[in-house]
Amino acid sequence: MIKRKVAFVHTSPAAINPLMQFYNESAPELEITNLLDDGILRLLSANNLSVVQERLANMLEAAAEIYAVELAMITCSSVSNEMVVRLNDEFDLPILKIDYPMARQAVRAGDRIGVAATFPPTLGPTSKLLTEAAAEAGAKIEIVSGVTSAAYDALLAGDAAKHDELLIALIEQIEKQRVAAIVLAQVSMARILPHLNGRSRVPVLSSLPTSLEAIRETLEQTH
Repeated sequence: MIKRKVAFVHTSPAAINPLMQFYNESAPELEITNLLDDGILRLLSANNLSVVQERLANMLEAAAEIYAVELAMITCSSVSNEMVVRLNDEFDLPILKIDYPMARQAVRAGDRIGVAATFPPTLGPTSKLLTEAAAEAGAKIEIVSGVTSAAYDALLAGDAAKHDELLIALIEQIEKQRVAAIVLAQVSMARILPHLNGRSRVPVLSSLPTSLEAIRETLEQTH
């Protein structure tokens, strides 16, 4: 089988393991190259967006010219959809944003959507993405958001159990606010899904399965 070459562009090392575990099991037809610059998170926190776009463009250039990928996916939810559109204009290469397909799915669940995050700068872009997806579907939504920075700190420090405990508590808190679905704002949070079986009364959505559907659809169109 000839594998299709895809690049994942990361801003956090915490995203790589859950993504690769899912994609290795679910998409053996893909040859994936992971490109990481975790300094971009500090640039995002400082709102230094022009340098963020420049660094992403550097990695995308490497993906195209060195690794000859057919498609790239930006896995950072804090990168705005507008920036991804600008990057698409810059490159002769499909560039996807990992959470946009998930946002489209979320707004179909109802008009009150929960957003859970562990990295505060993700909340704004994720909420905006949901609003854009709702407008695209001709709907209006209300967003209920919550964040636990301590969970992300724990994950980076190697304490996955504490991360999961804090994140489950946040999800339960958001669920009590009568939401139709809860969106996990970052890929690194997907590790919580097996622990939620039977515990959540509403759908808890991760960008992993929906992103794979989008990648396959895009590659099919460019075959």
